Order: sequence, then structure tokens, then C-alpha cells
Amino acid sequence: MPGDYPPCAGQAVSGGHNDSVTTGSAARGGSLLWRAGTRAGKLLASSALVGPLLGVSAHAGPAAASKAGLSVSTVEVMQLAMFVGVMGAALVSAIFLIRERARTSAQNVELRARLADVNAALQRSEALLNLRDQRVVVWASDNKKPELVGTLPVESGAPEDRAAFLAFGRWLMPRSAAALENAVAGLRDKAKPFDLVIESQAGAPLEVHGRKSAAHVLVRFVSLSETQRSEARLRIENQRLAADYDTMLGLLNALNMPAWLRTANGRLKWVNRAYAKAVEAENAQAAVRDAKEFLGGQAREAIAAQHKLHPVFEQALSTVIEGDRRMFAVTDFAGADGSAGIACDTSAIETIRSEYERTVRSHADTLDQLNTAVAIFDTDEKLRFFNQAFQKLWGLDSGFLHSAPDNALLLDRLRSEGKIAEQPEWRRWKESLLGAYRA
Repeated sequence: MPGDYPPCAGQAVSGGHNDSVTTGSAARGGSLLWRAGTRAGKLLASSALVGPLLGVSAHAGPAAASKAGLSVSTVEVMQLAMFVGVMGAALVSAIFLIRERARTSAQNVELRARLADVNAALQRSEALLNLRDQRVVVWASDNKKPELVGTLPVESGAPEDRAAFLAFGRWLMPRSAAALENAVAGLRDKAKPFDLVIESQAGAPLEVHGRKSAAHVLVRFVSLSETQRSEARLRIENQRLAADYDTMLGLLNALNMPAWLRTANGRLKWVNRAYAKAVEAENAQAAVRDAKEFLGGQAREAIAAQHKLHPVFEQALSTVIEGDRRMFAVTDFAGADGSAGIACDTSAIETIRSEYERTVRSHADTLDQLNTAVAIFDTDEKLRFFNQAFQKLWGLDSGFLHSAPDNALLLDRLRSEGKIAEQPEWRRWKESLLGAYRA
């Protein structure tokens, strides 16, 4: 304030050399202080409005103060500069806050509109998922328990209980349950989508679609209309037949017996590994491609002629395998669209049978030379062998003996012709004699 810093105590304000000198010194000191305060005010001011005001104050400083006869201190200038700077900053902040508030209000309006759209979409989705003819199982990415949405018709056989529904093996056919569990595992572990047609134990077909998003795994069960059910049943039947077909081909391929399938015109369309090995082909595909035949031309003609009269052909045929002629029991069946056949190598069996027959004939020749009567009966009590001594002993005709009579009939014949002694209790005696077969 004026008077706080007097030039010098006891001296006049004006007049005299000392006064002018002192006054000039004070004026120069005040000018320096004024300029320092002006610069500080410029540094403190933060708005465009403070700069011009401080500039005007700086230019008008010492001259205006000296003309008006006023004394302005540096503290007052700094206070004024700080006030003006604070007011400018407050004004700029207020303008900024007003603009931010307007922008925030606009964003809030937009977010409310988007939230309303999302809620509407969520309600529509829930309405669609809660339909009676479908049920959705949702697994979250954090491996929590799955959620179930919607229901399936009662006639589908699907249980309402959550735990019972997720136990697929309890209400689905075994093949369908296994296929569904494998598909769900592949979807959750490897993100492999799937579309299946499954069958419940109640006989109702269901469509199942599996998809995986970024955060969820969804499996949707859909009940079908009558037309769709018929189509689904056909698809299930086709899957079953395809599986059975693959199983049968796998079995035939594992057998050590040549097997083949032919088209309606007689061309090979599939053979197993044993067939390819028998015809010395590189593999089964090469045998089909090169049309290498296992049986000779006459044997194939005989099979074709038999199929015209009867669908099944069964006969022992010979063919050459690896330079050796072997016997095969061939069975061939002709269907509507082709035929299938299999051949069982019976060469070893034929060899053993021939050896057995030679042995039997050798024994028969040996026994036939004996003077002791010999008769051989089988387990059915039928006469299978007799030598000449047996025929001479009883004087029976060869026709009766070669008819393979049983032992009881032979005893009755000998009794009726009086060739054995009469027994008091014939039936008991005969039963005791025939009891040897049951012993």
C-alpha cells in the first residue's frame, strides 16, 4: 500500500538535489520491482485472457503510477496476476467441464439405446430358446456346470431333470449315446462342430447341433416334425446299415479265406486280403482293378448257371493256388444287385478223409480175412461193418446187412429165424445186452 516503503525518514518528498536523486533511485527500484511482478504474473496466468492484461500493466507501469501519483507494490501486482490467472483457469475449466458433460450425456443416451437393444435381443433369444421343441446345453469357458434352456416333448423320452438329461446313456440308444459323447468331447476339446441325428430309447429321433463360440459351448437338441422324423429315421437306419456293412467287411477281411463281392454283371467290386494273396495281387485294390479271378472260367459258369435256378451255390471246386491244385468249399449267394462268395480251403480235410478211408478199407480187408465173425455198430446202434465170417455164421442175406440195421432189429431177426436160443424174458435179456451202448 502507499506509505509502506517511504523514501527516507525526515526528508521531503520534493525539492533539492538529494530529493531528486532519492526519487530517481526509488523510481528505478520501483520499475524493477514492477517488471519482476509482471513477469511472475505472466508465469502464473494460464489462460489467453491473463496475457494481454499483464502486458498492458507492464507497459503502463512506472509512468502511469508516477502520473497518477500512486504507489503500487510488487505484492499487489502478484496478487492481481494470481487472481486473474485463477479466474482464467476457472473459466477454461468451466468451459471444458460443460463440453465434457454434454458429450457424456450424449454417450449415456447412446449407451441406454444400445442397452435397450441388447435387452430386447436377449429377450427374443430367451423366447426362442424356451420353445417346447428344443433344448440347449450351454457350457461356459470357466468349466462351470452346464446350463439347460428349453424343453423337449414328453414323447421324445428326454428327462426334464438336469442330471438325468446329461446322462445320455440312460435315455438314448447305446450307439447314439456313444456318438453324441464323442462329438461333445471333440467340440469342447478341439472346437469341432457337429450335426447328428440320434435316437432315444423311446424310438424318437432328435437332431443335435454342436457349436463353439469364444466364451461358450452350445449343444442344441431339436425335436422333429413328422416329415423330419421319417427322414431322420431313414438317416439313422442308413447309419446303422453302413456300420453293419463296415463290420461285415472288416470280418471278411480278417478271415483267412478268399471272399469277394460282385456287381450285377459279374465284375469284381471288392475282395479281401486272402483273395488278393491267393491271386498273387499286390493288394485288394489291385486285384479288383486288374480283375484277377480266383476261380476258373468253368467254375464261374457253373456258379452263374446255378444262380439262375437258385440264389445259393454250394459245391467243392478245385483251383490252382501258388502252383498247387487245391480243393475249396465254395459258397456264393446272388442278390438283387450282385453276388457275394467265400471259399474255404478243404485240401487238408480232403487229404485226411482220403487217408481215413484208406485206413478203414485196409482194416476192413484185414477183418474180412479173419475166420472169426466180426460186426461193428456205431453210437446209434447201426451196423456199419461185418465180415464174411459174420454173414456165414448167421446166414443172413447181404442186402439186409448192407441196409445198416440197428442191433435190436438184428436180434429180433435172429430170434424170428430161430438162430439164437429163446430166452424166458426176451425183452429184459435184450435190454441188458443193449445196455452196453449206454454204459
